[in-house]
Amino acid sequence: MGQKVLTGAAVRRSERGVTLIEVIVAMTILTGVLLSLAVFAADFTKAVSQADSRTVAVNLAEQRIAEIRASPNYSGLEANYNGTEATIDGFPGYSRVTTITHTGGARPTYTNDYKTVTVTVSGPTLSAPIKKTIIVAAP
Repeated sequence: MGQKVLTGAAVRRSERGVTLIEVIVAMTILTGVLLSLAVFAADFTKAVSQADSRTVAVNLAEQRIAEIRASPNYSGLEANYNGTEATIDGFPGYSRVTTITHTGGARPTYTNDYKTVTVTVSGPTLSAPIKKTIIVAAP
């Protein structure tokens, strides 16, 4: 009563599957998406690795600055800290350069007496070294 009877041409159209061209187009789109995802994953992994290296380098620079700030020997800062550490225990591939320059002289002759401390840390995967600078005033 309410059912339709399909004729020969209608039966062939309703039973038709996916054509070869449709499969090729779908596979091309899927391949493009998967390749884009792979490139994104590689870039993301590289960015995470570089961020980890930057974090380690910043911590190494801040560690050296904290040591210098805590030093009670203002007059001996250059002798104790100026120089290059080609290797840092526990951090293979990292190096640290500490440069201390003195400005002015002892009071009362000079009104300015301070030291500029620059710590530069290089690492294996860093694109550019990390540099931190502070000024330490005479006590």
